[in-house]
Amino acid sequence: MNLDELINSIPNTELKLKKSFNNTISDWKSNTESVSNLERLIGKWHGNVWFENTEVSNQFYENFCAFTDENIKNIDGMTMNERLFQFSLFELWDLNDMEIQKNIRKKLNAE
Repeated sequence: MNLDELINSIPNTELKLKKSFNNTISDWKSNTESVSNLERLIGKWHGNVWFENTEVSNQFYENFCAFTDENIKNIDGMTMNERLFQFSLFELWDLNDMEIQKNIRKKLNAE
């Protein structure tokens, strides 16, 4: 599961939360915070929202834990392309210059 798939794992029945989470992730993608802060950021978001359906909340948490285990904890073993894919940053990478790409490398612990 990559980061965009994590966003899309929130069903449209929780559209307000899905939009809120998408905004949180979009902000992370465009700022200078590293992937190390992403787990904390998502955990904080999840802890401060209220899903209407407990099962949906529990499923999101399971997906978040799986995303963390597969991607954040294993980032050091990934190639740059794998990192860009798993953290849904290919488009940002392709649309920007060398300076932004340098910042993305730093964000993904690839320096």
